[in-house]
Amino acid sequence: MDKLNDPVFGDLEYNKEGYWTKKIDFTLFGFEDPIDLMVKCSKEEEITDAQRKAYKSYFDSFQKLENEFPAVQLAYYKDHYEEINRIWPVDEELKLENVNEDASLDTFDCRSLYIDRNGNYGWLAEFIWDRYPITVVLSGDKIRIYEGWAVIVMNYALVNDEAFGEMVYEKASWKKWVKMDINGKEGVWVPVVADAYPGEAITPEQRKNYLTYLEKKEDFFDELPNALMTYYLENYDYVKDWWGKVPTKYNKKNINMDSLMSLIEFQTIFFNRDGKRFGWLCSCPWDDVHGLSFDFSDDEIEIGWQEKLFR
Repeated sequence: MDKLNDPVFGDLEYNKEGYWTKKIDFTLFGFEDPIDLMVKCSKEEEITDAQRKAYKSYFDSFQKLENEFPAVQLAYYKDHYEEINRIWPVDEELKLENVNEDASLDTFDCRSLYIDRNGNYGWLAEFIWDRYPITVVLSGDKIRIYEGWAVIVMNYALVNDEAFGEMVYEKASWKKWVKMDINGKEGVWVPVVADAYPGEAITPEQRKNYLTYLEKKEDFFDELPNALMTYYLENYDYVKDWWGKVPTKYNKKNINMDSLMSLIEFQTIFFNRDGKRFGWLCSCPWDDVHGLSFDFSDDEIEIGWQEKLFR
C-alpha cells in the first residue's frame, strides 16, 4: 500500500525513506512555495493520534510562528555571523550592523514539515549561506533552531536541570541560550555549555561551578579588564607575531583597558566535563586560530588559549 487517505492528513503517498508525504503550502513570512509534509511511519504502522494532533497544532499556531520565529532566526544569524562572513559574501543589508528580522528571513529556505511518531514537529530547512540542513523545532514551549536532520533532532534530549535549568543535548554537550548585557553590548544571546559525552548527564561538579559563576560573575567581570591588560602586555611579543601589524591604537604604548576590552568577543560560557575548569570562550583579533579563554576555576582569572578550558 503506497497511498493512504487519512481523515486529518488527507491523501498521502509512501516514499522509500519511510515517510507518508504530500505537498503542502508554506505561506508564512511572504513565502508562498509548497513544501513536503513528512509523517514518520512505516507501512506496517498506523499514523498516530499524536501525529494528527501535531498537524492540527501546526496550522493553529501560524500566528505564533509569524510573531516569534523572525526574532529567533535573527538571533541565530547574529550568533553565527562570524562564521557566515567567512564562507559567504554578505550583502550590505545582511552585515551585522545593518541586519534586521526581514533581511535575515531572506536567508531561510524551508523544505519540509516533519512530524515524528511522538507528535514532535518542525521544519526541515537550510540557510542559504552554506546549505547545511537545520531543523526548526516548533512543538516545544519555544521555537528552537538546531543543526542536523529532523530524524536526529526530533529525538533530542531535554532536561530541566536543578542548577542550569532547561538544557538540550546537542553536539557533545548540554546547552541553553541566555540573553545578557556584556562588554558594552545589550541583549546578546550566548550559549551556556556543559561538556558531556553522549549519554552522560550534567555532573554535580558542573552544577557547582555554574552556581559559583552566577554568584561571582560580577566580581569576575570587575577584575577581568585589569587581568586582560596584564596578559596583553606580558604577551605582547606573541600578540605582534600572530597579529602581524598591530594597529596603532592597540600597540603597547597606546593600549588602554577600554580599547583592549572592545577587541574581545564573548562567545560561550563553558563548563568542562570533569568539573575542573569553567569560564568564557572568546575570540580576539590577534589569534583567530586558538582564540582566547578566561578561566574562573580557582577564584581568579587565568587567561590563555581556548583549549585550556577543554583540558
